[in-house]
Amino acid sequence: MKKFLFILLPFFVFSFKDKDKSKEQKIWDRIEFVYNLKQTVDQSTWPTFNDPEYDLPLIYFTDTSSYIANPTDKFLASFTSELVFQNKQIRIYKTKNRIDSLPFHMETEITLGDPTDEYNYHAPFMKCSSYEAVHKAIPQVHSTEQWATMLMHEYFHGYQYKHKAFVAYYEKEIALVGEDSLKSVYKNNSWFKQSIDEENRLLLKAINENDPISRQKIIVHFFSLRKQRRKEVLSKLKLDISKYEQCYETTEGTARYIEYALYTLFSTRKPDYKLVQSDPSFKSFDQFRNYNIQNDGWLYLTEKTTYFYATGFNMLRLLDQLKIEYKSKLFKQGATTLEDLLAMNFRN
Repeated sequence: MKKFLFILLPFFVFSFKDKDKSKEQKIWDRIEFVYNLKQTVDQSTWPTFNDPEYDLPLIYFTDTSSYIANPTDKFLASFTSELVFQNKQIRIYKTKNRIDSLPFHMETEITLGDPTDEYNYHAPFMKCSSYEAVHKAIPQVHSTEQWATMLMHEYFHGYQYKHKAFVAYYEKEIALVGEDSLKSVYKNNSWFKQSIDEENRLLLKAINENDPISRQKIIVHFFSLRKQRRKEVLSKLKLDISKYEQCYETTEGTARYIEYALYTLFSTRKPDYKLVQSDPSFKSFDQFRNYNIQNDGWLYLTEKTTYFYATGFNMLRLLDQLKIEYKSKLFKQGATTLEDLLAMNFRN
């Protein structure tokens, strides 16, 4: 009997090990997929996105563990970690303990202000929950591709924060007034909301206008309405929102632009074969094949999303239509915004 147990025990040990290895392989495949997507975005949508100088570590959370891809030396000094996967592109470490107890992550995190010993002081880190955790929190996310678009939106914020000129400007001029302040103004003031919605309608009209003279009139009207609204905000609320609105339109609009690019990409390509083998959720993406921006208003309508996400995204689409180059200027020039680039040609 003892001999029989001795023989069975290794079988169970290896079975559990194989199961654990299979789960980890899925994690490694997903992280590798994200890094490959960065290269795709670089080549198809935003040059320099995948440049090494703009790379940032990715922390992937499961219910019990934290995996960190391409960690900094400061991170490794802060958390006991073991190298579990490596190829030419990425090194993935597993921390001894989960680095925090928060149940959900989908954000780029950076610590600014006075110098601290925080591992992410002036060093952005992308944090994401597993697809399973995201699906549990947001049931509408039912494929790895949707999960990847959310992640890449946040990753683009990391790309923004890796530009020293932009971070210096953001830390000094913007950080003290968060996005929630603008959201609150939009939500609690009907006159503000009415003007914003009309400004966004004018952006959409300009995007769809083919006659240059008519389009110019529309854009001039957009700036006139915007100028009047900001005067009213200053008069009624004693707050000059101009630089904050311009900055958040730029940061969130460009991140949404990356999302849209991936929706378009996923609507025309087959699933990643490697991910399909390890992750059945990757096969369920009919919504991408049928994707059409006209049927998905949350991307571009202010009343269906945070307003400056939509206005920023639509400014980018308009700049593309007008063939005004912006990708080499944003973030590298610090304070330069989408509105600045559009206004150079059209403001009264």
